[in-house]
Amino acid sequence: NGSVRAIDNHLLISASPEQLVQIETVIARLDVMRQNVRITVSHASDLQLQQRGAAVSGRASAGDVEVVVPPAVGDGVGLQVYDSNTRSRDTGTEFLTVLDGEQAFIRVGQIVPFTQRWILLTRRYAIVQESVEFQDITTGFAVRPHYIGDQVELEITPRIARWNQAGFIDFEELSTIVRVSPGEWFDLGSTMQAHDEVSQAILAGEQRAERRNSTLRIKVN
Repeated sequence: NGSVRAIDNHLLISASPEQLVQIETVIARLDVMRQNVRITVSHASDLQLQQRGAAVSGRASAGDVEVVVPPAVGDGVGLQVYDSNTRSRDTGTEFLTVLDGEQAFIRVGQIVPFTQRWILLTRRYAIVQESVEFQDITTGFAVRPHYIGDQVELEITPRIARWNQAGFIDFEELSTIVRVSPGEWFDLGSTMQAHDEVSQAILAGEQRAERRNSTLRIKVN
């Protein structure tokens, strides 16, 4: 058995030599200056847009009635069938610097209106002050990196924020914690896509008549 007393900024420890060695090891790991952590965010989006259709053009008449569908050249009716397939790829990399143990905000998607869907999600999963009013919002994830030995612990929380104003809502109930190695890429998009419906809504973005495959990865150094 031992005892510990705190006087001002000092710890007075009474313990066996073996216990003192263990205590010194723990203190050496905890009593370190917080360092700046660099977060690299990589995103890529493969877009495939396919258009198929048909168009009729020409000139036709019946009795005193003539119908013209431009562009018409001469008499008769023509049928045009088209099939186009467009592919594009958008990639980008951003860098954030934050103190070990502090949060950084990774924005995902564009500005979106605070629709009924978001109102229902915030009521279901977040604690919101009645006075908080949102109109246009930006969405993403709050990421808190913390070094533990030779590993980095990442606390990831879905977030919505007022666009161009102060104020945000963190869905703390939906936070998840993972551990990665420094310099290792972590697939944030796939992990959170399978985690909860708020993250799915954040990652879904705008719904369009297109096929879009997106990736969102981060690494910490």
